[in-house]
Amino acid sequence: MARPLPKNSALKLEKQEQRKLSLLDLPESSLECILEWLSPVDLCNVAEVCTSLRHRCRSDALWEKHIKWRWDIVLGDAAYREWDCHVTRIMGESPMLQQNENGLFGSITGVWPLLCLGSYLEISEQLISLVHSNCSKMALYVSLQRGRFWFPAQVYKCARLFCYDALLSYDCITNTFRARSPIVGWQLIKENIQWDRCRISPVDTSPLAFYMSNCLNDLKPGDHIEIQKRRRNEKFYVWHYAVIGHLESCDEDEHHCCCQSSGTLMVEFIQDWPQVQCRKIALNRNLNEEQCISWFVYGGIRKISNKEIEKWNSLYTQAPHRQGF
Repeated sequence: MARPLPKNSALKLEKQEQRKLSLLDLPESSLECILEWLSPVDLCNVAEVCTSLRHRCRSDALWEKHIKWRWDIVLGDAAYREWDCHVTRIMGESPMLQQNENGLFGSITGVWPLLCLGSYLEISEQLISLVHSNCSKMALYVSLQRGRFWFPAQVYKCARLFCYDALLSYDCITNTFRARSPIVGWQLIKENIQWDRCRISPVDTSPLAFYMSNCLNDLKPGDHIEIQKRRRNEKFYVWHYAVIGHLESCDEDEHHCCCQSSGTLMVEFIQDWPQVQCRKIALNRNLNEEQCISWFVYGGIRKISNKEIEKWNSLYTQAPHRQGF
């Protein structure tokens, strides 16, 4: 009959068995693999276990992957620049951003009444703690998920097929976005904007500024474009979807067409709004500047990719053409 282990030995053996279950006893590569598969919520929970796991679970490398997977389709370079400005301000290294009485940090350009907000951020003690702990990527994810970071992006409008600049904030309850825009006034919030109605701005140009085109000489009939457009009495541009058309004098025979060499550029807007004026306009191809036609001012032009064309066509098929905005 086997003799029972001494009490101290039994306790020691029990502790050893318990210790075998510790994550920290795993090889480094195995532990990294496990942490990479954890969700953001699980990472936050594991970070509360001990100091060592807290450091690992808050690493920028882990949270960069979650940011890319979750927010990549709406978070562009401009949004990252704005976030870096907020982080710098929180760290106390830059006076560039202003804080208001509600605890918001925001970047502002322009002069009243033509103010253009770059972004703004709702400050919390948790956010400040994460930033000062060099966990800025985790802080970014948390701020996005909780709707505290209003970042620059663009929103599609289906009916008239245009895209406007806005600040977006995520609503985790509805899994949609809220938007503020200078087009309708910064204080008005548009809600329940679906993910597929948002995009990263393809140009680094303020909605107040003219976009310098680099494709005018290459444009030919059939090319799909986006063009800046605004009313004469307005200051902010939006981007309209359009197609380059043939001159009225052209018989549209590809063997005789000289439209690409002409100084006149015919722009046809893709929309089913017969009451809207200037559905087809003629621009001076040689003028890379604002051009006024009727009640509208036209700005820069960018030629778009096949993927962008597919997106616009998808929006066109869903557009409520006979409804108001």
